[in-house]
Amino acid sequence: MQASNWQFDERWIPLADREVFHSPNTVVALPMTQVTLDSRSGVSRLQLQGNYYVKIFAGQGSRLKFRLGISRYQRELRNLQYFAALGLNTPKLVAHGFQSRLGVLQRAVLVTAEVDRAIDMQALLVSGALYRNGVNGARQILRALALATRKMHRDGFYHKDLKPRNILVRQTQGSAELFFFDCPSGHHPARLLLRRGIVRDLAHLEEGLRDHVRRVDLLDMYQHYRSCAALSGPDKSLARDALTYHTRRRMTRRRRRRELQKQTRERD
Repeated sequence: MQASNWQFDERWIPLADREVFHSPNTVVALPMTQVTLDSRSGVSRLQLQGNYYVKIFAGQGSRLKFRLGISRYQRELRNLQYFAALGLNTPKLVAHGFQSRLGVLQRAVLVTAEVDRAIDMQALLVSGALYRNGVNGARQILRALALATRKMHRDGFYHKDLKPRNILVRQTQGSAELFFFDCPSGHHPARLLLRRGIVRDLAHLEEGLRDHVRRVDLLDMYQHYRSCAALSGPDKSLARDALTYHTRRRMTRRRRRRELQKQTRERD
């Protein structure tokens, strides 16, 4: 297994931790606390003088995707860098690189620094802390989310997994900062397909916020997203499509299931 293209940024690494980041092998060999794990990747928390999150993409990937630069690791790395270039906050990228054999990606590692005093938005919502600083405090967060989402969409970017769990929130006196992470599937689709992606992004946000945010505050957020004081016809049309997105998808699945059951009965 050959290490290739391993890079680390000393600006975000305390002096006492730098020796660790000279190789992906030294990083993954350290004891860490597992945070998430699925068939394609896992995230662990690494506690040294600084705190870090280590995402390991394990298992053989597609050689073609790797060569085309569209493996899951490459897309996630590229999107983190894209968010930063767009002016959106992200956790600081500490180190990243991959190991390959015969041109096939074997393992990739991506390390980000922990964002101090931040909580993921899903946890903030579930705990009921969104309104801890009153309506104005909640609207600060929601408006920041609206403006960040508008910035992505205006640039033609489709996030594809724009959910509260993938957004960190840090509240300071009189302001709120959002940090975006975990976006391996986002991309710039063809213009003809962009509206469909925007509808899905908005639907994911609405579904995640629905039971935790007052309707009047959701409306205020949407108005800031659309940059309008009153909703026009196109604004209302987009909102309707986002609100019915999941219902239409569930109906489509049921329709396909019924059709399959019908075909099975006919064969029997």
